[in-house]
Amino acid sequence: MFYINRSRPTKNGDCPINMRITINGQSLAMFTKRYVQPEVWDGKLGMCKGKTSEALEVNRYMEAFKANAYNKYADLNALYDQATPELLRDAILCVNTSKSKTLCTVWEDHTHDLKLLIGKETSYANYQKYCTALKWMKQFLLEEYRVHDVPIKLINRQMVVKFEVFLRTKKMCNYNTTIKYLQNFKRIVMIGFKNGWLKINPFADFKLTLREVDRPYLTEKELQNIMDLEIMIPRLELVRDLFVFSCFSGLAYADLFKLKASEIECDPKGVLWIRTRRQKTKVKAQIPLLNVPTFIIEKYTDLSILKAEEKVLPVISNQKLNAYLKEIQTLIGLEKSLTFHVARHTFATTVTMMNGVPIESVSRMLGHKDIKSTQHYARIVDTKIGNDMTDLALKMGSRLSFPKAAASV
Repeated sequence: MFYINRSRPTKNGDCPINMRITINGQSLAMFTKRYVQPEVWDGKLGMCKGKTSEALEVNRYMEAFKANAYNKYADLNALYDQATPELLRDAILCVNTSKSKTLCTVWEDHTHDLKLLIGKETSYANYQKYCTALKWMKQFLLEEYRVHDVPIKLINRQMVVKFEVFLRTKKMCNYNTTIKYLQNFKRIVMIGFKNGWLKINPFADFKLTLREVDRPYLTEKELQNIMDLEIMIPRLELVRDLFVFSCFSGLAYADLFKLKASEIECDPKGVLWIRTRRQKTKVKAQIPLLNVPTFIIEKYTDLSILKAEEKVLPVISNQKLNAYLKEIQTLIGLEKSLTFHVARHTFATTVTMMNGVPIESVSRMLGHKDIKSTQHYARIVDTKIGNDMTDLALKMGSRLSFPKAAASV
């Protein structure tokens, strides 16, 4: 309905004409960009009285305004399960919020926000994962549906299943990689679900559980071979030293990259400690440094002259670091695939657990939120279990045995 706002007249006495939109009991008013003198306005009919050219022009304008509103309302009903007065107003005014939210647009907005939060609440690696997942989604939509984007309200369980098949077959992703991309997809879908752009959660009964995988680590001999390797190329020497530092500290790449002077303290015994918060989990990690990592720090910097915010080690990009590790792998003839994260696994197994460090202490040094994460490493340390049982057998001797078994011994 149309009415005039008598409380907001102009200097010459004209009153603005407003249109009230009411949908399912919810209403709001919007300005029609027209004014009229109060005496020519018919409040009951919601239009101008008389046959003057001015009155006829205003009435024609309002009829067109109303027809446009009904057309926009029909369009909104095709895009949304429930149109609202706010959506209709924005559609009439051609404001973007009245447009249907699309999957790739919401995804791009999310990755843009992640990029701004790198180093604060997220990592560059996490940002990259969302970008890659978005790239695969766009390719999937083009191949499967012949479109570049889809309204987020149209996402259903069938699309989730098809995207999973696409990742496993067309992109040749393994199970866990596929699950991680689906987790990225779910994150975007939940943004739409929580904002009301999507009425049914297509992931409601979709389990995204990662499978347990073997965590590669170096044996003591393999680690020593890397440390003994004579390297004449400075870039490879740096990479070897950074890798070994992580083997003896357990720092992930992101935590080593951001390690600054203020995060290293010296206790009364002269032992250096790393006290930091993990980039990934924000959990505090406290690690006493052994001789090897202490030597590496002293090789590249002087802590006494570093400012609090200055980085301790000259860490290069993760991509280059892993590429150069492949060269070191070839030089020592190592059959295992050498990546920087192998160093963290080596710290958890070969350096600590196999040498009797309690799992609780290892968990604290690794900065795990839950000790269950550390128990994954405990399951693969078969050598330690064997040694422990051998020691137990020696301690017990024949104290607990059947008489016949003791006699035979």
